[in-house]
Amino acid sequence: MSVELTNFVTVFRTGQIIHLDWAANALEEAGIPFQRREETSGGIRLAMPAAPATGPGQWWSILVPESSVGQARKVLAGLPIERTTTPDVWSFQPKPGAKLGWQIYSWIIVVAVIYGVIVWFVDIFKDLK
Repeated sequence: MSVELTNFVTVFRTGQIIHLDWAANALEEAGIPFQRREETSGGIRLAMPAAPATGPGQWWSILVPESSVGQARKVLAGLPIERTTTPDVWSFQPKPGAKLGWQIYSWIIVVAVIYGVIVWFVDIFKDLK
């Protein structure tokens, strides 16, 4: 018995779920097989969840079989969206207030971690005396 493996290639990546849906619908209407995948800036790649969440460094990809890459790119070229495979961390296009909120949240986490490390080192040096 022989098993043939199909190599899938990323043809589209976005931080906006609506653009992912448009691209997926266009490929489906063209009869091109595809997979959707969620990715993070940390390198985690998961199957598309039922309820995806947006945020910095959160992307969704569409992968097609290697044999369908050219056809898929032609279909995606007809859509009124940016076609890229390398979106940036803020590609989910938050409003300015939301972006500022994420940045403040990140700084609070960084400060809390640094504080925790300092307290930990102080406790270690107290125990050495």
